[in-house]
Amino acid sequence: MSYEAGNNPSGGVVFVASPQEQETCVVCGLTVPDKCLGCELFTTREETRVKKYRGVSLKTSGNWGAEIMIPGKVRMWLGTFKTAEEAARAYDRANIYYRGKNAKTNFPVEDYPEIQPAN
Repeated sequence: MSYEAGNNPSGGVVFVASPQEQETCVVCGLTVPDKCLGCELFTTREETRVKKYRGVSLKTSGNWGAEIMIPGKVRMWLGTFKTAEEAARAYDRANIYYRGKNAKTNFPVEDYPEIQPAN
C-alpha cells in the first residue's frame, strides 16, 4: 500500500492511504478500517446473501420468519422456521390460500396440490 503525505494544520505530516487503495467492506460498503466496524466479524455467510425468498426474513435469533400481507392490508405472521426454505413454503401455502392458484409463490404452485383457495 502506498501512502501520500498531507499537511496537518498543527504543522505535522499526516500519512493517508490513497482512495483507490482503501478496501471496501463487502457487507456494509464502508471503507476498511476507517468507517467499517468489522461487519464480517458479526455476520455469517447466510446473512450477507441477497434476499432469496418472498415473504421471508432472517431474525436475530438465526431463525427464519415468514409473514404475508393478506387482502385488506392486514399483516399476518406465519411463524419462525429453522431454514429459509421452510419459511418460504409456509408463505407459499398462505399466499395460495388467500390469493388462489395465480398467486406469486417462491416455488411452483403444483408443489401444493393439497391447498384449497379460500375464494
